[in-house]
Amino acid sequence: MLLDNDAFLTALTKLFDSTKQTGTVYVTFKTITHTEVKKKTKNKVEEQQCLVRATDGKSGNKKTKISTLLRAKDVNRFQMQYNTLMKAHMDGLNKKTKKRKMKV
Repeated sequence: MLLDNDAFLTALTKLFDSTKQTGTVYVTFKTITHTEVKKKTKNKVEEQQCLVRATDGKSGNKKTKISTLLRAKDVNRFQMQYNTLMKAHMDGLNKKTKKRKMKV
């Protein structure tokens, strides 16, 4: 389902909360170029956009899919909010334990 940027971040927060104990959230970024033709001057203007998709990784009818389109001017604001969201929900990660080798 295509959402605006703020609604996408809200839905992503709910998606992270629903998969807190067990589960995975997949987030993908894909660049898109739309070509717009101005009627008066006939010049082509390419507008760079980014498609952001997120899913909970479940299969079947219970799978949750959300997406949003980012314009080039909104990327910095979105990225800052996304980074804050990611930092808040990465508390379930465990540090890797290193094994010490014995000197012979």
